[in-house]
Amino acid sequence: MLPSFPKMQPFRLEDCDTVRAYLNAYQPEICELAMANLIIWQDFDRPQISLLNDNLCILIYSQTEPPFFLEPIGKNKIMETMDLCLEKHPSFSRASKKLIQQLNPKDFHIKCLRAHCDYVYDRKKLAELKGKEFDGKRNHIKKFTRRHPHYQFVPLRPEDKKAALELFEKWFSVRQESRFFPRLAHIAQKKAVEQAFLHFEALHLIGGALKDGDALIGFTIGSQLNTHTASVHFAYADPSSAGSAQSLLSEACNKLFNAFPFVNLEQDLGIPGLRKAKLSYHPLRIEKKYEITRRGFTSPNTSDKMTDCDD
Repeated sequence: MLPSFPKMQPFRLEDCDTVRAYLNAYQPEICELAMANLIIWQDFDRPQISLLNDNLCILIYSQTEPPFFLEPIGKNKIMETMDLCLEKHPSFSRASKKLIQQLNPKDFHIKCLRAHCDYVYDRKKLAELKGKEFDGKRNHIKKFTRRHPHYQFVPLRPEDKKAALELFEKWFSVRQESRFFPRLAHIAQKKAVEQAFLHFEALHLIGGALKDGDALIGFTIGSQLNTHTASVHFAYADPSSAGSAQSLLSEACNKLFNAFPFVNLEQDLGIPGLRKAKLSYHPLRIEKKYEITRRGFTSPNTSDKMTDCDD
């Protein structure tokens, strides 16, 4: 049983069935509302949950930001629900257009958060990589295939955890000099991967592994975001194996996420190289997210006009 607002409790694994029911009815479009993300990143985001007007309220206590609410999950008395939430903490963040379209801009400061916008793709296009726009990707895959002619893409298994964590460390080691990959990011990502393996079945995760014999060259883990979209939570490939990242994504879209018309590769967090890479796959759309505060709330990040994102 979830508490009634303003009481809140940490999001626990035993709450998953209740939370999943709310999310299934809501059909979210943003990766923060993939239930698996709420659990696997819980050591970093520390989500708290409660019910208000039969809406699910989720409060994030991030280690790097002031507390904020995610958008209310439900359809009942949304404005009243938001008002009461904003009395507890002054902002909603990572809010989708589904919520923004219900708001009167005269009542709120609304700011687009470009670094947190999701990249949504036609899954079939990423599986096939047809056309001139994907020539470079296919060339990378050819290089990978020549180097690993007997590679296989197989289901990710619990016993792959040790090799997956070793691969993650190798992947992170080539990025650790960058200011975009601080020690905290390493700790948070490693813990999230560990949580994914620990709660794989309970979170209804799906995973695939790129292997050459017994050697793990890449792995990916995702879950259902809504009835038509898979959210890809992790995709790590061996940085010393040319074409492994492109092969991993193409194989995953062909064989792992093939029940979904679309895949959400989540956000770029403002990292230039990651943004360039995600744009190079030609997203179907960029799913925008916003920060919402009351008018009259003073913040250096607010303005008198709604700010939108530059794609």
